[in-house]
Amino acid sequence: MSDLKDKFAPLFQSRSIAIIGASSDRTKWGYIMLKHLVDGGFRGAIYPINTSGDEILGLKVYRTVADIPETPDLAVISVPAPAVLNVLKECIAKGTKAGLVITAGFAELGETGARMQREMVELARKAGMPLIGPNCNGFMSPWNKEYVQFPTFLVPAGRVAIIAQSGNVMDSLTRQVMLHGQGCSICVAIGNEAVLHFEDYLEYLGDDPHTSVIMCYIEGFKDGQRFLKIASEVSKKKPIVIVKGGKTRAGAIAAASHTAAVAGSDLIFDAACKQAGVIRVRSLDEMLNVSLAFLWQPLPKGRRLGIVTGGGGWGVMGADACAEMGFDVVKLPDETIRALDTLLPTWWNRGNPVDLVAGSKPDNIYKAVEQIMQCPSVDAMMFLSMVPMLKIRAFDLPTEADERAKFGEVLENAVIEAMEGLNKLVKKYNKPMVVATEQIFATNIEEARLPYLLGKHDLACYHMPHEAARVLLALADYARYRGALKPE
Repeated sequence: MSDLKDKFAPLFQSRSIAIIGASSDRTKWGYIMLKHLVDGGFRGAIYPINTSGDEILGLKVYRTVADIPETPDLAVISVPAPAVLNVLKECIAKGTKAGLVITAGFAELGETGARMQREMVELARKAGMPLIGPNCNGFMSPWNKEYVQFPTFLVPAGRVAIIAQSGNVMDSLTRQVMLHGQGCSICVAIGNEAVLHFEDYLEYLGDDPHTSVIMCYIEGFKDGQRFLKIASEVSKKKPIVIVKGGKTRAGAIAAASHTAAVAGSDLIFDAACKQAGVIRVRSLDEMLNVSLAFLWQPLPKGRRLGIVTGGGGWGVMGADACAEMGFDVVKLPDETIRALDTLLPTWWNRGNPVDLVAGSKPDNIYKAVEQIMQCPSVDAMMFLSMVPMLKIRAFDLPTEADERAKFGEVLENAVIEAMEGLNKLVKKYNKPMVVATEQIFATNIEEARLPYLLGKHDLACYHMPHEAARVLLALADYARYRGALKPE
């Protein structure tokens, strides 16, 4: 690991950065990336390089890489494609340790660009220079306050890593992690992967102490066998959650023109993921839900499921979704039924899913959930429609603006309190519990704010039963790979 760590240190733990193509024009990438590096609080030296101008953002401008008073750890290259190779040669002559090529116009555009890209690879490899790109929009290393990126937001430091063969997918995922109250360890848009390939980043993140889960978007692999080998090892340490683009003919054509990726067989990729313990998901939304769950939820020891629902229809949909995914919505033992009889109104359904009929009190609902969690026949739990559990008087909502705003705060706090109560049971019994609910008393603004507020408390709540079911499936599949799941 020490060699791999040393290889990536000039990139993600850089101490000095040269921005080649830095600009005072606020519309240029050279200005935007320099500004984000400054605004992000980078602690090392920053060297803007341009053939004109004396100062940008209070920093002295140097004419060439050779003029910099030290050898920079990282060179960020944002110049027109025909100039990139000469700039790279200058960086290598200076002894620059690593490179990031933002510029597009290489293998993704045909043979002329591919020829330049091959020469780029030859130069970098001969010099032993790790290089990101070309044709990418940068990376974020928040633990190092290193924001060498195009997007305007600065994600805080956290435990989620993102590897994306697309800049806008990296941006989307990073922003969603932020909107859910969490932060990132490393976010990198890998572009054309001329020198560093997807598998290199995956191997590095496997041993990164700041990373607990790895989110990936990929369109094609340079070396499928190497991916399988590395992913199999990394999955033994931490979960890898992946979305693959280009699974249809139309998507494969788009991938080729996007990053020069060869999409390959979708069936082969699916089989490789299962063999390597990689969790393949269908959408970016699902990847976010699953990845955040891996931060907080314990792995289930089996597929026996208990469901508690505040509404009968949601219970039916939850049971259908989970049964279709291979979960056993178990018959509750008699002793559990008797315990629930003491907590719920006499007209409750006495089955699984447990339907919290009208008249159930919030404290009793919590106790009923605990009965399911402690039941030896249950390995995991789904809680649906938490409205009956909220300790609020909500059926006569205030209409005056100030009073409505105060109620909104009360509602948000009630949701957090209820979720924290459920999370205590997760920790007490070491069983996963996924929650899906509508916030029927919330305004659109309050509902949009809740994922962030919950995330700050390391909590997550899904919108619909099938979303919660997909999260449970990912937890169970990963548990099976790690050997935590009982034989079926």
